[in-house]
Amino acid sequence: MSESAEVALLADERTACVIDSYEGQVRCVDGEGTVAGVFGREGEGPGEFGNPVDLARGDDGTVGVVDPALGRFTVFEPSGAYVSDVMLPDRLFEPFPSFGAVVSGLSLDYMVMLGRETSGSLVTRYDVDLASGQVVREEGSPQATWEVECGQVIYGIPNREEGWAFVACEGHLIFVGDTGDATVLRAPMYVPELPAERDVARLEEMLRGFNRRRGFPISEGVEERLESYRATPKNYYLSTGEQLFDDANRYWIATQRDQHEWSYLDVYENAEYVGSVRVRDRLRSFDLLGSTLVALADRQVGADDADGIPDRALDWYDIGDLPFGR
Repeated sequence: MSESAEVALLADERTACVIDSYEGQVRCVDGEGTVAGVFGREGEGPGEFGNPVDLARGDDGTVGVVDPALGRFTVFEPSGAYVSDVMLPDRLFEPFPSFGAVVSGLSLDYMVMLGRETSGSLVTRYDVDLASGQVVREEGSPQATWEVECGQVIYGIPNREEGWAFVACEGHLIFVGDTGDATVLRAPMYVPELPAERDVARLEEMLRGFNRRRGFPISEGVEERLESYRATPKNYYLSTGEQLFDDANRYWIATQRDQHEWSYLDVYENAEYVGSVRVRDRLRSFDLLGSTLVALADRQVGADDADGIPDRALDWYDIGDLPFGR
């Protein structure tokens, strides 16, 4: 069990790391399930965590861990050997999938996202030199001058050619080229779906946990939120962090389509939908490199699962033969 749904496929394409949020540790394993390392403990010293929440792969086979509680990015060998750390410019820093001498990431401006500010960038990119700790690049995303029918742009990431891709409400995507020209489309595979009961149960658990931690009555406001949630179609995207550009500059996005026996990732190239990849069980997170896709998924709860809690596992896929991969 973990509240974190992050996975990083390392540079060897054979090792992947995930976060165990309850133990405050990182666990790295290979495709056969052999453990390469389990590391981290509560604290503020080198190699310790306040609250690890995000991961990235190093070009040299290392793994980087974002710790917003300490405002720090720490680099480890997959065995758990400490390499280095650097302070981050923003505690909401979300790293790019990979890093080298510089770690790059995004910070979301919630005031812009919620429409409380009409100017400014939705996300800001920061590049931090790992050796010096200096911010060597700070760049805001293009301001939302394009029109979306439902009105709300949620999040965006830069591609490999100075453009951007944004997700918006009701299944809309915006692809912005390096010249600023934008293509707005509604995802062809988007069909509004109401949440399943296990989605509702998970939200209820989160809301009650929030109330408990804040010292509020456990049930305060829960039923009203659940009633609204049940009646509202799910977002097209799985979460804001589950999208990336691959080495060929194709845009991959994890969706909330189905998510019972199968889950789906949609793929776009040059602002056009080119296909979907189906993975088994309930997708929580993914990463890909070269011809390897790794998916962090919740298994279906079977009759022999006495605790009723889905097992979580990593699945490995060879995507070298996909039609749009040629």
